[in-house]
Amino acid sequence: MRMRWTRLRLVAFVSASTRFGEPSMLSSTRSLPIDFTDPAVAPDWIAVDDRVMGGASQSRVVFAGGETSFEGNLIVEGGGFASARLGPDLQLQLGVEVLVLEASSDGRLGYKLTLTSAATPNGVSYQFTLPRLGEERERVTMPLDQFKPSYRGRAVPDAPPLRAAEVRGMGLMLSRYEEGGGAGKQPIAPGDFWLRLRRLEVLSPHNPS
Repeated sequence: MRMRWTRLRLVAFVSASTRFGEPSMLSSTRSLPIDFTDPAVAPDWIAVDDRVMGGASQSRVVFAGGETSFEGNLIVEGGGFASARLGPDLQLQLGVEVLVLEASSDGRLGYKLTLTSAATPNGVSYQFTLPRLGEERERVTMPLDQFKPSYRGRAVPDAPPLRAAEVRGMGLMLSRYEEGGGAGKQPIAPGDFWLRLRRLEVLSPHNPS
C-alpha cells in the first residue's frame, strides 16, 4: 500500500506529536566514519521493536567480540520486525552520495539500514536492504539514491529524494517486509538473529569498496 506525499504531510501537520526534521535538542551528533569496534558506540542505540504494533520481537545493540552487534529474537507473528535506532543525530557532509558498511551476519535476508531526513515528517524512513551476508565480513556499497522511503510500512513513492545534508538519523532493522513499505513478505526464519558491524563510512576515491 502506498501513502501519497500530500496526505502524509497533512497527517503529520495535524498530529501534535509530529515535528518536521528538526535535530534532537537532547542528543549529541555523530558523523562518519563510525568505528563499531569502539565499545562506546553500542550504548548509543535504542531498541524500537514491533511491540509498538502488537508484536513480540526483541532486539538489542551490544558490544561483543570486538564489534557492535545488532541481535535479538524475531517473532514473525504480529509486527514481524525487530529494529533499533541510533540515539544521537547522524550528520553527513554535503555532497555525500554513497555509504559503505562493513558487516557480517547469520545469513538471513531482511536486514536493513535506515536513514531519516529533515525533509520528511517523523515516521518516514529511507530503507536499504542489505544483501545476504555470511560470517565473514563483507563491504556493502549503499548509494543514497537506492534508499526507499517508507511510512509505517507503506511506500511513499513521491517523497523527496534522500539528500546527505538532510540526513538526521540512522537505524537498523530485521524485517519480513520488503523495503520501502512493500506488501510482500520474505521467507525469513524466526528465532535468534545477529548482524555484526565493523565500520560505516563514506565511499571516496581513497577508500573504494
